[in-house]
Amino acid sequence: MSTAAHRPPTRNARPYAVDTATIRRRAASPDAAEYILYVRSLINDYVDGGQAQVLRTARTRRLSFPGLNRQKLSENLNGRYRLGPSWDITELIIGCLPDSCDTASIRAYAAGWYQCARNQLPQGYDGPVSRPQGKPGLRNVPESEPAVPVLQRRLARLQERLKDETMRHVENLRMSENSRNYEIRRANQLEARFHETRDELLRVKTIAADVATIREEYARQCVALELIATPVLRNKPIVDLPELPATRRRIRFGHLVATIDAQAPPARRALARYLCAYAEFAGVSTTELASRADIAASAVSDFLAGRLVPTTSEGIRLAAVLDCVPETLRILSTTASNDTALDECFWRIADGIVDPPSSSVAIAGEVVGSESDNRSTHPNTDPTTPALPTLTGRLRQLADAYREGLISDSEYAEQRARILGEL
Repeated sequence: MSTAAHRPPTRNARPYAVDTATIRRRAASPDAAEYILYVRSLINDYVDGGQAQVLRTARTRRLSFPGLNRQKLSENLNGRYRLGPSWDITELIIGCLPDSCDTASIRAYAAGWYQCARNQLPQGYDGPVSRPQGKPGLRNVPESEPAVPVLQRRLARLQERLKDETMRHVENLRMSENSRNYEIRRANQLEARFHETRDELLRVKTIAADVATIREEYARQCVALELIATPVLRNKPIVDLPELPATRRRIRFGHLVATIDAQAPPARRALARYLCAYAEFAGVSTTELASRADIAASAVSDFLAGRLVPTTSEGIRLAAVLDCVPETLRILSTTASNDTALDECFWRIADGIVDPPSSSVAIAGEVVGSESDNRSTHPNTDPTTPALPTLTGRLRQLADAYREGLISDSEYAEQRARILGEL
């Protein structure tokens, strides 16, 4: 065992916590207990770290006084002092509260509780006193009622709060008004831009309509030229202008027209010329036109050369790609479908055939009857019946009636075979 001298046990510098019931039992009166609890609540509500933090803040702010320690502070707050903590301790705790606290109101309220607990004002304190709720003012102690400065400070705080809220609302309203004015200006700008864009769109549509009209007229003039012009006129222009350089030639006119078959019927050449004119306007090649119209390239080449006539569905697709007039294309296609190279050859052959002699005319050398009755020697210069039309004329009349839809296909084929059988 050690023979060293033992140090006497020191008093616990951190006493155990005291509950509210113990404080009420130790206090001299209920008001004294409420005073103690109010001062304790200041530490619990506003100071993080408890009594130790109060002591550290007091030393930092130079509020401590001789003899102040943790034990003395605890004895003032745990009910050892039956009338509650001394005013010096209360002032010390209020001085250690955060800067955000309204220490003036807290001090006035603590002075009110001190007055209720000890029936007197704190010694040396001449500030305002706020009596707790339900506690009447003491006789001969006019400071026990809420002082005017306390009420003025409350009113000032309310005014400041109302001013802050009013300024915040005014700022929000100002921002809303600025935002509304900005949106109004932006809406006005967008409206002006809309009107400008609409006017520009109308001008563009007008120019587009003019261009479409000019293109259609040009294509129709090409059709008329193909129907009436001769190779001699096409090969000898009135004014021999030089060709444009390749850098400035945006659309090459005439490169598709040169592919039209010269042996094709006029109606088919006219249709091909119409398609070529719009294809040259669009600046597309035969392959590109076939791809965009979803038609075989060989078929498109035959359309542009006048060797084939597009069907109704093909004509609709070609009109959509070339942006031409569908009605004009339909009329030209219908006309070209009824006109073939075989018919042209047939009319040339038919015009060269001499009509066969009529059976009613007597053969020379076999004169019958008197001279005045013999039509071979004395023909009738004033016939009473009109002469019969030639075979060529009858065939042309039949073809015209068929093209106009006056007869059906079977009737046309039957009458044509009957007329050809007379040859």
